[in-house]
Amino acid sequence: MTREFVSVKGLKVNFSHSEPVLENVFLNMKKGEFATVIGKSGVGKSTLLNSICGLCKYEGHVRKPEKVALVFQNYSLYPWMNIEQNIAFGLQKNDKTEIKKIIEKIELIGKEKFYPKQLSGGQQQRVAIARAIAAKPDLLLLDEPFASLDSYTRIKMQEWLKKISNENNTTTLLVTHDVDEAILLSDRVIVMKEKTLGKEFDIPFVKPREDEIRYEPFFQELKRDIIKSI
Repeated sequence: MTREFVSVKGLKVNFSHSEPVLENVFLNMKKGEFATVIGKSGVGKSTLLNSICGLCKYEGHVRKPEKVALVFQNYSLYPWMNIEQNIAFGLQKNDKTEIKKIIEKIELIGKEKFYPKQLSGGQQQRVAIARAIAAKPDLLLLDEPFASLDSYTRIKMQEWLKKISNENNTTTLLVTHDVDEAILLSDRVIVMKEKTLGKEFDIPFVKPREDEIRYEPFFQELKRDIIKSI
């Protein structure tokens, strides 16, 4: 299958008359692919997602499916809505059966009436991702969704996202600093540096992947190669 489901050609972003934030960016993704962009802070990873989502002005060409969802690092839940209401916001209609199925998937049965302030960070992020997935997006964009979580919760959330992405086969583009996370979740890891996308690494591990593969020699070798290229 060709990588034409998402197409970014010659993308350039310049917020002022100074140096551009992004320049000469090309990216193609196929349907159902999970790709990750990794790089140092300030190289433009979040700007790339915002451009694809249409949240900032850009030059060049972006072709994407109609239904796109973006999940931010800071949970982005509505504090005046409980879990049910936040998830329902992502649905076209208030389908109680569907909402219950989603809450079961994110393992928060019994907390349907809880508000965001009553949840842990990991629980809040599960709700934020569930709300995005509830809308059945054709393209899911994730901007460092686990960066503010402790290491244990982060690993649990990675396992949960692996499970959800495998079940839904949603085309997903993740931005992260975490190389382990990128390898565990992705079909392809793309390094961003010097305002553009550079070297790519195809991830050969069969899905679904167990967390223990991070201790295998080839995983560590691949991790070193990616870090060297950042």
